[in-house]
Amino acid sequence: MNSKAKVKYLAIYLLLNVLGILLAFQFWWTDSLTLSKLNRVTFILLLSVGICWIGILFLSILISRCFIVKLAKIDFISPIDLISNNYFLSEIGLQKAKKLKRTITLTGFSILFLTILSFRILMKIYENNELKKHSVLENVVVKKINYDIKKNSYVFIEYKQKQHNTNLRLDYLKLNDTILIIYSKKNPKIIKTYNEYLKSVKEQF
Repeated sequence: MNSKAKVKYLAIYLLLNVLGILLAFQFWWTDSLTLSKLNRVTFILLLSVGICWIGILFLSILISRCFIVKLAKIDFISPIDLISNNYFLSEIGLQKAKKLKRTITLTGFSILFLTILSFRILMKIYENNELKKHSVLENVVVKKINYDIKKNSYVFIEYKQKQHNTNLRLDYLKLNDTILIIYSKKNPKIIKTYNEYLKSVKEQF
């Protein structure tokens, strides 16, 4: 495998993962009640994971070929090529094909797990920093209680002078109860109950 093929693998991985992460970031703070249903937003978030997964497969192929299965005669293999056993039988043989597929799968799932874990950790840090630097505290009244398909209750609240509204998953609140929330003035979609925020700050440190 030449340097051009290695650069191609890395470029595809970076392009697809940046695209997937930006897509997930865009819809990360969607109303939690909306996310409890299968709709356009949940589909987009699942799509972002799929885009990252395809990119990770390219990186896994590169890692596997560099460190596990040496294939000097073949410059570039795409994930689509992995589906075709005939391709491997004719080019590299059955044993190498099995070994390559196995290592790519294990490497890919490991990288995907680390990517999702890292994304969640970084998002928590980002949220807490936003709430620390641009925080607004506000007492709000529960205006309505909504339910998802599993009958879980979500309290509907309006905040920032009723410019924004959302549903929060809080079982212990009732209609007309008052709750202290904190949100970011810079990005009002980042909103938590104040108790939840204090808890997340403690966990971070």
